[in-house]
Amino acid sequence: MGTWSLNPLVWFDRARDGSAACAYVGMLHWSLLAIALVAMVFDHRELMGVNIWLKPAKFLISAAIYLWTIGWLLNYVDASILARSSLGTLASLIMLLENVAVVGQAIRGERSHFNLSTPLNGAIFSIMGIMIAVNTILLIVLLWWFFAKAAPMPAGALWGCRLGVLLAVLSSFEGAYMAQALAHTVGLKDGGPGVPFLNWSTQAGDLRISHFIGLHGLQVLPLGGFLLSEFGASAGVFILALFHYGAFVLTLLQALAKKPLLF
Repeated sequence: MGTWSLNPLVWFDRARDGSAACAYVGMLHWSLLAIALVAMVFDHRELMGVNIWLKPAKFLISAAIYLWTIGWLLNYVDASILARSSLGTLASLIMLLENVAVVGQAIRGERSHFNLSTPLNGAIFSIMGIMIAVNTILLIVLLWWFFAKAAPMPAGALWGCRLGVLLAVLSSFEGAYMAQALAHTVGLKDGGPGVPFLNWSTQAGDLRISHFIGLHGLQVLPLGGFLLSEFGASAGVFILALFHYGAFVLTLLQALAKKPLLF
């Protein structure tokens, strides 16, 4: 199951083998993405300078990929079926509720994150924060499983999984820092000019860049570990991790220095 493939049906099957909840809720997110994209065409409202449906679209893509990745990774730990099923189901529920909040706030014309403008908006943001905190705990549990209960696999694949999950945990802590600061832009207010689609600031530091790199280490490092193992180059996963962790740290420091990605 470590063989590389770009076929989404293959990834769905792998995710389902590890967690049916992750597979089907991930598929639901892809379906909701189609609705969000249609809404973007007909609903021209803007929030902070971009179409109000852009953020839901990005979060739906991210959650779908995340859930399928978690389902896939659960194939490679020797925890009990109940434990793996519980983790996958809880992660799926958290992602679903998180995106219900993001989409619901878009429908209302409100920011989903860092929004304390009314008691309702503050409550929604607080609940989202609690759910992400719980999800971080789930990632820590998964990380522990990869150290203590990993299924037999090539060394490169194993270390790719370990380092990928660890980086996702670190990125989650960075997300908590953004929540505490009530902003993702450093040096200016959120909502200024940004790169297309991702909307990362082109005028100030933006913590979302390192957050993005860190979270997607959950895909890059395990996949890289499996692929390198197939070519008999397991040790290469540490070089790949060095570059990926380096990109995470450097973009984090760059954002904290109030500098945009390209300056």
